Amino acid sequence: MAIQETWRRHPEHESRGHGEELERRVRQLEAELRQSQERLESRERQMELLTRAAKDLNSGLQDLDVIRRLVWTAIELVDAAEGVWGRVVDGRMVIMESLWREGRDIEPRHVVFEPGEGVPGHVLVTGEPYISNDASQDEHVLQWLREERGFYNLIDLPIFDRSGVMVGCFELHDKRDHQPFTQEDLLLLESLRALAGVALENVRLQDTVQAERRSLTQSENKFRRLFESNLIGIVFGDTQGGLHDVNEYYARLLGLSREDVLAGKVRWDLLTPPEDLEKDRAAAKEMLESPHGVCTPYEKRYILPDGRVVWVLLGCAFIDESRSRNVAFVLDISQGKESEELFARFLNSEQLAREEAETTLAQLRLERELREQFVSSLSHDLRTPLTAAKMSAQLIPRQPNLPDKVYSLAARVRQNIDRADQMITDLLDANRIRAGQGLPIEVSACELRQVVADTLEELSSVHGERFHLMGEEQVEGSWDARALRRLLENLCGNAIKYGDATRQVTVNLEREGDEVRLAVHNWGNPIPATEQQKLFEYFARAKSAEASGKKGWGIGLTLVKGVAEAHGGSVRVESTAEKGTTFRVCLPRMTKPRG
Repeated sequence: MAIQETWRRHPEHESRGHGEELERRVRQLEAELRQSQERLESRERQMELLTRAAKDLNSGLQDLDVIRRLVWTAIELVDAAEGVWGRVVDGRMVIMESLWREGRDIEPRHVVFEPGEGVPGHVLVTGEPYISNDASQDEHVLQWLREERGFYNLIDLPIFDRSGVMVGCFELHDKRDHQPFTQEDLLLLESLRALAGVALENVRLQDTVQAERRSLTQSENKFRRLFESNLIGIVFGDTQGGLHDVNEYYARLLGLSREDVLAGKVRWDLLTPPEDLEKDRAAAKEMLESPHGVCTPYEKRYILPDGRVVWVLLGCAFIDESRSRNVAFVLDISQGKESEELFARFLNSEQLAREEAETTLAQLRLERELREQFVSSLSHDLRTPLTAAKMSAQLIPRQPNLPDKVYSLAARVRQNIDRADQMITDLLDANRIRAGQGLPIEVSACELRQVVADTLEELSSVHGERFHLMGEEQVEGSWDARALRRLLENLCGNAIKYGDATRQVTVNLEREGDEVRLAVHNWGNPIPATEQQKLFEYFARAKSAEASGKKGWGIGLTLVKGVAEAHGGSVRVESTAEKGTTFRVCLPRMTKPRG
């Protein structure tokens, strides 16, 4: 009876078991369906992120904003907590910023990785992506950096430009819930990497363009300073007689209105006498045949609207490759010409003493030589940076695909701007001295005896053991060491050049209250008392120095005086046959340079 009852219940039990299996299978299918739906939604979100990243690249945003958005997109794609991006600078990987998913914060950084150093340096060497899911045990991870930043896993991808050159990388940290980074994550990020390469290349090119613009602006500002300083006449024109722009010096010289020049109402060829036009044609021919587009400075005349004649010294150079427009530098030499003519008329007259005639002629010749050298330097040296800057400005595009030639042109711009900068500085410096405005100095704490000793040691390598240093062992104060070295070199150089070659030059350094006294003494022929005060004038030379046959410009003592006065000090000379010649420089210990 029990067996029969069991047989009767068995089919019902079996039916119930099939139902449970079916219910379990349905639940499993529902779970798989939900997972498929989640994966589909994840893929849709990823595609949406990639599409948005591509749009950002062409959205007109600043390139730095684009690279940041790409990193944030990468963080969302793989569900990471932090991302960093870096650039290749001088062969090293430099991490520029960290970006956080939480709050979308940005942390500026500047961490430099040498090739092979850390994961960024490893990626720089290999050019391959790198995944580390156990950063604490990874040999390529810098542990001090991991502890400082607190990350547990990472994925790092190199970024390449269009030509295949590595330009940077981006690195993601800490996948959510300590999940590992996978090859699937890598595939997703590969899609983003090309966009990052374009953005990073744009950042680099934008930096280059901005640097060139700054250089061009500096060059233009410096030339504008020279143009507006009215130290010389500056003219923009052409070889056909046109004037396009002039500065006030040139306008005043020729009695013109600058407004009339800008309006095209004035031509330089109509102001030139016919017999001098041949000089202009010869200069234009020389410029066309010259590889640098310059001509030798030459003299010519202008006939002013009121009939007066003005003599000028003129140098000219082309400013563009078409060789149609030029810039000219003009100096008024009318006074010198009048002096020459006056001298010629009275050269044979008994009214002029021979000594005055020789002095006048020497001064005129020196003035002529200086003007020619001055204009020649301007017409050649200033033309090159001006032309290079203008050409580079025209060639620097604002599009991301710059030609290779822009880099060589950029180097030329920087080089020529440096040359123009130095030339303008020297020009203004020389004119400051002549105008009595004082030399600019950079004051800092220094030990004067050491400056003097170092200078004498350098001079001894040229002139031998001719110098003897006396006085204080240590003199602390505030001066421009480079300017004082220049002062001492001039004084010692004169002592060697004009002093007794068989006797030593003595340099004495003394401290007296708040002042320091520096004296340079040499034996030899004395300087006449009538000439001593003139020694510090511009281009002045003692007659005894000229009679010695030793060459000199006569500006060394002018510079000495300029340096001393720039420090709030003074210089004087004492010279007798019995005591020799001594130049004494008095300086305050704490210099307060003039503003």
